[in-house]
Amino acid sequence: MSENQGYLEELNYLVDYARMSPVYFFLVRDSAECLAGDSAKESEIRQETLRLISGMLDQGIQVGDMGSAEGEDLLPWGISKEETLRRVADEMRRLEDPQRFIGICWFGTAD
Repeated sequence: MSENQGYLEELNYLVDYARMSPVYFFLVRDSAECLAGDSAKESEIRQETLRLISGMLDQGIQVGDMGSAEGEDLLPWGISKEETLRRVADEMRRLEDPQRFIGICWFGTAD
């Protein structure tokens, strides 16, 4: 399988999933780890993570926080694609430890 084909398969899976149910950050990160490969550096995994998020945004998936009220789903950030990618990159840098990335954001559609 080519690198681009692998990327498209992961991207399509994430987009389909996010259209059905909110997707938490680790699922995107796991896909990025698979794409980057076993010997990838953390910086390469983060780059793949941002690449996947960029692709998801291009396909209409929104990025935001989960609502705290019962029945409330995704609360979109309502910022541009560039600002979204910068915010996620800044949070990954600030948190450093990938185990803490879970709270960065969620992905989905706001109804």
